[in-house]
Amino acid sequence: MDEDQDSTNQAQSALLLASSVFLVLFSSVVCLALFYDFSEIHLGGLLFLISFLCCIFIAKNIYDVTAHAPITSTVVLPAPSDDNSSIYTQLYNKSPVPYFVVDSEGVVTSANTAAARLLSMPQAKVEGINLFARLSTDETDNLDFLFDKFRSGVAVSDHMVRVKRDDNREAWGLLSLFQFQNNFEEQQGLLTLVDITKQKKAEDAKSEFVSLASHQLRTPIAGMKWSAELLQLDSPDTLTERQLKYMDRLHLSINRMSRLVDDFLRVSRFELGSFQAEYHTIVLKDLFTSVQAELAETVAQKDIEVHVEYETGITDFVTDPNLLRMIVTNLYSNAVKYTPLGGTVTISYARDNNMLRIQVTDTGIGIPTEDHDDIFSKLFRASNAVRDVPDGTGLGLYIVREAVTVLRGKASFTSVEGIGTTFDVQIPFEVPSTV
Repeated sequence: MDEDQDSTNQAQSALLLASSVFLVLFSSVVCLALFYDFSEIHLGGLLFLISFLCCIFIAKNIYDVTAHAPITSTVVLPAPSDDNSSIYTQLYNKSPVPYFVVDSEGVVTSANTAAARLLSMPQAKVEGINLFARLSTDETDNLDFLFDKFRSGVAVSDHMVRVKRDDNREAWGLLSLFQFQNNFEEQQGLLTLVDITKQKKAEDAKSEFVSLASHQLRTPIAGMKWSAELLQLDSPDTLTERQLKYMDRLHLSINRMSRLVDDFLRVSRFELGSFQAEYHTIVLKDLFTSVQAELAETVAQKDIEVHVEYETGITDFVTDPNLLRMIVTNLYSNAVKYTPLGGTVTISYARDNNMLRIQVTDTGIGIPTEDHDDIFSKLFRASNAVRDVPDGTGLGLYIVREAVTVLRGKASFTSVEGIGTTFDVQIPFEVPSTV
């Protein structure tokens, strides 16, 4: 009924407007006829008729436009009801995620039940504490930088922090923080701390176990290697040909076990974050030549042709020698391992703007396209590598990626299955200012 009434009113308004326009225009025509001398009656009558028709046409158009215009109305959004406020309050208080409302200095103005539980405090006592003072990381400056970003209006997301609890138990959380305005137009922050204490402890325990096991295994391996070498030195003439073959196999197995333990130790150090780069000046060509020498016997056995392309203008290079050796050794040994008899391996380095660019290319089995995304993952081996070369741990390229990351470089590759692979590593020439 209301809509019909609105339509009737609108039609009446349109008719009134059209009539008014017609009267004004027609009055103008009459005035024109009174004050203008029409000597030709038939011409004046024609002009009058045309003017009259134009007035009717204009008035009708105004009526049509006005009468058929869409009816507009003002939509008034309802104010939040008490029921909605109650729902929001329950969601806030009963959420399993700890929520804190803080001011720019980190003083808590509101906290939900999960937040009080994370701090091991009564909820009533959480308000008023300085939450920023209860958070820490291994790098204090990094945390201060995050809080400065928040004060500047930049959102902070998913940063791992240590949380100080009242019961002194260890707690870890993923910190997210962003700025908003309350009803009084005051700048405040909503801070969430997703509790990851269990995950952090499990990850630390795993890494510490691997590290401990690796250290404990290195001692007996070193003893076996030393004993085997002494046996060969003390009685080289008394050993039969079969015994010498057994000794060679023993050395091979000891060396493989030693490399495996070293790889596990490196991985554990990367995961613990304890692998810090120690920069020294090295002769780049000497390091590459040394890596090649370690695999010279395998290269000769497989009749692999090795090409070296070293930029002569680069001699000294400031880097962490151990990390760079890990990178070059793993890339070169992989190329030799997965290249068939009579294949070719090319190893090179050159300057590319402000980066040292290292490339290792082989004519080996290549990497299937479906395995490209996972090739740098820990313990991952390409499907054809598992089939054709069973001996492998899947740690080599993971170590390459982690070592390159510590050196603030980047690693990539191109590969075609059955044709070969090129790994490309770029490391900055400039030593980080934090060193």
